[in-house]
Amino acid sequence: MNLQPSNPACDVDARSLTIYGILAGTNISTLDGTLPVEYLSPGDRIVTRSGAARLVALSSQMLRMAEVVLISASTLGYDRPEVDLFLAPEQQVIIRDWRARVMFGVAAAAIPARRLVDGQFVQLRTLAEARFFTLRFETEEVVYAEGLEIACARATVEA
Repeated sequence: MNLQPSNPACDVDARSLTIYGILAGTNISTLDGTLPVEYLSPGDRIVTRSGAARLVALSSQMLRMAEVVLISASTLGYDRPEVDLFLAPEQQVIIRDWRARVMFGVAAAAIPARRLVDGQFVQLRTLAEARFFTLRFETEEVVYAEGLEIACARATVEA
């Protein structure tokens, strides 16, 4: 387990990028307890919906004028999320309530956080600066970020 925050990536202006990820400071459930995402490192065992999975890759990106989605505590169910949670607008969130049934006709769906914006409990905000972290596993996984289910893509192999 890495006890120091990950090294910062290059600063980027976010106005024209499609960004995925979880903001620094967000707690992720691991086999060692909940830890801020920036303290994770490849090899750590993360609690996922399918059980424990090894984190294969973790990338971070610091953005200026970053558009984020703020999901207020308990908006998607009791303690889902446990506290106010900031996500990248395109980060996939798992919904398992009336929203999934009304929007998609299914019991559960993975949708971009942006699709949840209602202007009151889920808001679009712009932060002067934000560090986004993207987690990758051997297979697609669902992790728990502040108690909310977040979809993570599988790691790809560079040619």
